[in-house]
Amino acid sequence: MRIHYFYKKDYRQGFYDLTIVAWLEEKTISRQGDEILSFKELERLDIFFSKSDDFQTHKISHEFGRNSCLGHSAHTRKKLVEDMGEWGLKPIDRRNYERFRKVALALYHKQSLIDFSDFKGKQTYTIHTIIGD
Repeated sequence: MRIHYFYKKDYRQGFYDLTIVAWLEEKTISRQGDEILSFKELERLDIFFSKSDDFQTHKISHEFGRNSCLGHSAHTRKKLVEDMGEWGLKPIDRRNYERFRKVALALYHKQSLIDFSDFKGKQTYTIHTIIGD
């Protein structure tokens, strides 16, 4: 068994945008009795948030599991890498994968949650709709 690691960092001014994915490679037997490779997603972390306090948007999606049922249709390493490339993901080694994950989760945990008391009282701004109602 082998694990393949991939990442995608989008560089946008004022935002953190990172996706990391880990695929487990396993040997399986096809219906014809041939030994082929099978890939199972072990982890996917998508994180996006603003660096500014003036504009706040935060998103995290973290899916992982030892016995995940999410698989990939590729039956070769080459095909897996090609498909990940089509999704904008690049191969990475385990050390950097785990470093990206650790930093991304730490940055996300530093983000403050919305303080709902900030929205009490009278609205102090006007929103103009150009197209619409």
